[in-house]
Amino acid sequence: MIKPNRKKLVVIGNGMAGARVVEEILKRAPDLFDIVMFGAEPYGNYNRILLSNVLNRSQQATEIFMNPLAWYEENQITLHAGVKALKIDRERRVVLGRRLNRDALPYAAGEAGTSTEPPIEERYDAVIIATGSRPFVPPMEGFGQPGTFLFRTIDDCGRIADYAQSCRKAAVIGGGLLGLEAARGLMAHGVEVTVLEAA
Repeated sequence: MIKPNRKKLVVIGNGMAGARVVEEILKRAPDLFDIVMFGAEPYGNYNRILLSNVLNRSQQATEIFMNPLAWYEENQITLHAGVKALKIDRERRVVLGRRLNRDALPYAAGEAGTSTEPPIEERYDAVIIATGSRPFVPPMEGFGQPGTFLFRTIDDCGRIADYAQSCRKAAVIGGGLLGLEAARGLMAHGVEVTVLEAA
């Protein structure tokens, strides 16, 4: 609901950083902006650090949400969930986004996986870009075939856990925090896990 005399803030990214900056704005200056957020995932904001608990099924996905969809409504925030922001048109002062197809990866580059529907446009007075990171996939033969996954979102956890039910062994490429968390999550499914780390 747009209120007169308020500026319009568009936040690109509905992860921990984007939601946190909006929480802070609401705390410090609740009447300054009408807020619109673009989030490529079809959910409210959740704690990505707890994804391994979702993978090992010690927590339900609903338990790691920090701001469920109702929070946005309560705070009069327009959330374009499942919509990927693709362009900031500085001349027209609008952000353009497209809805992602159901099985598209929210962190894929460019317009991959977006619908052919007309773009969603949001006028802005100010823009904050809080899009986070994209998983790095080393150039290797075979990635993208059945049984290969990225570990970044709630939906990734579901795909990995479902696939692990019919597996005996798994390899995790990357021994950083997320790689080790993925390995820990897979072990809960009775899978023998090998971690490959360049360092």
